[in-house]
Amino acid sequence: GSALCWSRYPAMSSMVNEEVEAVTAAKDMAKAARKAEEVLQALKMWEGWGRYHSAIALGPDQEIVLPVQEEPDPDTVGFAYPLPPLEFSLRNSRKFPPPTEEAALREMFKLLRYVCKEGLCTKNYVLSVIYNWINSNRRDSPIWQRGFLTAGGADKLKEFWDEEGSDQELDEEYSVRYWVLAIIGRMMGTSQESRAHLVKEGLVSLILEGTKSDQTEIRECAVCALKGLIQHPEGREVVTYKTLIECLAR
Repeated sequence: GSALCWSRYPAMSSMVNEEVEAVTAAKDMAKAARKAEEVLQALKMWEGWGRYHSAIALGPDQEIVLPVQEEPDPDTVGFAYPLPPLEFSLRNSRKFPPPTEEAALREMFKLLRYVCKEGLCTKNYVLSVIYNWINSNRRDSPIWQRGFLTAGGADKLKEFWDEEGSDQELDEEYSVRYWVLAIIGRMMGTSQESRAHLVKEGLVSLILEGTKSDQTEIRECAVCALKGLIQHPEGREVVTYKTLIECLAR
């Protein structure tokens, strides 16, 4: 038999040409992108692959090279360390949709205004649950943060901080004040909307006070929150260089 000639199969030839053009376009897009997540989103793939692979194989001798990016040093950026991508097992948004704004507000209101008030759980535990929601992933965290702020979370954090004994609940792994600072730091470090709200509500003062704590865990948590805050212009506007040096030198 004669060798296969694409000219004898115009439809198949067209498909091959379209495939070549698509691969070329994808490679060009990857070269122009700044982050691996941008490429993976455009290809409708899981964003987290960039953490484990430097290239995406398309077939024999065909691959898309992902942009190289250095992960920020947690010791430098503190709580501004980027939120993780949505877990691979939850990537099907139809089966695992993000929380709605209403649901996030309801859960935050229930924890802050009912569970704590009735003493159904310790404040340490409640704040740890809230922190885990806020620290969840890039998709869901902004929704949880808005729910927290809408439920009056900023005022509750100040209330918990000022309550007598907040620093002394030693039956738990971390104190109330530790979790207050962790929540403030993570929100300020990862969301411009939350950062502006919390700065306006005066919660930077809690971070600065925390850097003076005699308890190592609280002091280190406050420093992480401070490092996260100054990664952003709004933070550098409210924390002077002199104040920063004094806090980090303690």
